[in-house]
Amino acid sequence: MWRTVLANNVIDRIPEPGTGAHTVRALVEDLAAALRQGGISDPNRTAMDVISSLVGESRSWPVANRDAALDTLIVSAARDAGDRLCAGAPFAYAVGTAQFRHLTLAVDERVLIPRPETEVLVGEIIDRMEASYGDRSWGTAVDIGTGSGAIALSLAAEGRFQRVIATDASADALAVARLNRERCSHMLEAEVELRHGSFLAPVSGERVTIVVSNPPYIAFSEIEALPASVRDWEPPVALLSGHNGMAATEVIIRDSAAILASGGLLALEVDERRASLAAELMMRHGGYTGIGVRLDLTGRERFVLATRQ
Repeated sequence: MWRTVLANNVIDRIPEPGTGAHTVRALVEDLAAALRQGGISDPNRTAMDVISSLVGESRSWPVANRDAALDTLIVSAARDAGDRLCAGAPFAYAVGTAQFRHLTLAVDERVLIPRPETEVLVGEIIDRMEASYGDRSWGTAVDIGTGSGAIALSLAAEGRFQRVIATDASADALAVARLNRERCSHMLEAEVELRHGSFLAPVSGERVTIVVSNPPYIAFSEIEALPASVRDWEPPVALLSGHNGMAATEVIIRDSAAILASGGLLALEVDERRASLAAELMMRHGGYTGIGVRLDLTGRERFVLATRQ
């Protein structure tokens, strides 16, 4: 797949002048024309965003380097990205990468595109762990349903964990997470283990200081209400859950208590309409205390956190 080739061989290097037949200016013009014909709004800006993403630079890079010659692989990838955008693909899938906190992650249709809301959850976790542990080791973190590895790799890069375990029921998703672990290896301060299996089955018998998850939480009856860029492109297994969207959340709340050490943290991202339901499940469980709901960047109830008694 071109996205894997791109992630390994192109994104991490800036093309030197003279290495290709297309200049940045020419590619922007060609790509913008194709995007305009495909009905993409602001095609010039989108074309420049595609190029800057593919070369791994800021949005201003194409403007400052209009006359730079581009590697033929980037030219080909940009045209492919333009075709995919015109077909309705989300931008991250079209270019094969997504930004998440301090990381640039490879993404494709095997995994969800990391959201800014989830960045807030990671920040909340790091703040809590720093307040509880300070400069001491933060022990072991477990990320359930890791997908691209965004949460697990961010915790390993920014925290003081001894190790981070990331699980997923999808072998395809773990392949993407494995690629991202390699891409981000120079930034990781902790070992990141990838384990295949459903929910907490791969970590049975562990004793950990935190369980975090952004599980599927959309009810099957709600799929038609999702934006087409989500409904038609992102993996249903990572979006949809039974029991009115609560099945996955219920399992994680129930089973996390068995591996969390006393005082350990359970941190979940949830649908804003179901945050109170998740908090109620934690209260009814009886093994959690300090249960609280946190807001995302837009003021919606999106995160539920609790401490293991």
